[in-house]
Amino acid sequence: MKHKMHEIGMALSGGGIKAIAHLGVLQAMEEHGLKPGIMAGVSAGAIVGALYADGHSPRDIALFFQESKFLQLAKVAVPRKGFISSTRFYRAIGGMLRAQTFEELPMPLVINATDFSDGKPAYFSSGPLLKVIIASSSIPVVMNPVEMNGKQYVDGGIFCNLPARAIRTHCHKLIGVHVNPITTVKPLTSIIEIAERTYHLTVQSNTVEEKQVCDLVIEPAKAREFGMFDTSKSLHIFDIGYEAGMRALDKHRKKLEK
Repeated sequence: MKHKMHEIGMALSGGGIKAIAHLGVLQAMEEHGLKPGIMAGVSAGAIVGALYADGHSPRDIALFFQESKFLQLAKVAVPRKGFISSTRFYRAIGGMLRAQTFEELPMPLVINATDFSDGKPAYFSSGPLLKVIIASSSIPVVMNPVEMNGKQYVDGGIFCNLPARAIRTHCHKLIGVHVNPITTVKPLTSIIEIAERTYHLTVQSNTVEEKQVCDLVIEPAKAREFGMFDTSKSLHIFDIGYEAGMRALDKHRKKLEK
């Protein structure tokens, strides 16, 4: 990625269906006359970031999440098979994307995944786009790893669930949106609940340093009420992100203008 300074950058965390809260924040930003010039995303945040960088509106992307219902596949298939095919993800996201490569996106984008071969984070900002999005979103055990260039990649949130530092030197002001606030839970009984809780605990600690490099962190507290695959509440989650974004921007707008 060419080094160019943008006024505002935005880093989007993973979080399954809760990533729709990112779209509410983006809607709030647009209503404040703000728009990122560069984005970074991981897991479901990579899907949101890619579609927004591709030129789709926040509301259109939210409707895509609701209508495609591809996240429901995980909820159905995990107890039966342990792994789910990414075919439906490819078909749904690929059908929405106009750009085939990072270079074709109207806005620069960085996506991180985890190199399963050597256990290190990997950052992508050029080349084919769709396969990287799927790799970044492939939660271990829930989805199969994605093979690229002879290596296997899985969910980028394992090592970095808020890829803020990836674009810190490319923007004057950086907004981080984290939709995975941790909470106390009741005893868990299903495979999907245990997998989801394990994922949350794993990624929680790796966001601390990433938040510290942001000029503003927006963390929609009410998002904790929902599971990663709770697709029935998608538009409500959009509203939660919108309200959190409006509150944060009303309070901290001057911080972004300095």
